[in-house]
Amino acid sequence: MKIILAFALLAFAPVYALALPGEDHWSGALSPEEAAGLDQSRALIEAGRAAKALPILEALAAALPANADVFNLLGFAHRKTGDLATSGAHYMRALYLAPDHLGALEYQSELFLMQGNLEGAEANLRRLEALCPARCEERDELEAAIEAKRSE
Repeated sequence: MKIILAFALLAFAPVYALALPGEDHWSGALSPEEAAGLDQSRALIEAGRAAKALPILEALAAALPANADVFNLLGFAHRKTGDLATSGAHYMRALYLAPDHLGALEYQSELFLMQGNLEGAEANLRRLEALCPARCEERDELEAAIEAKRSE
């Protein structure tokens, strides 16, 4: 498995260079290679190349089946490729592993909004309000997305 992960990291090395070192704070203990794989995957997704992130994330999921960050990014990548059902399953797994995962709560809510589930997004916003009473990026972004959806 490490060979596959190492190959994936080398194959996408030019894209990884776009990510800022230390850009993300991952919630679990990771090897440098695993952290680099998550950083690289996020950079690929944000660069509009979510399909390219999937093999890296799938290898990480096999190696780290209890890591909520991996499943949150898998959900994000699948959502960006249009596979909403698989995206939702990965967000559910991330939240099963870490019920207070801020990123998974926000991203799942964005999926809910895409599916017309305003109530689900609002429920997650209430959870984020409890987790981030002094505000946080995830809460602020979700509030803005819900407000935009309401004004459509």
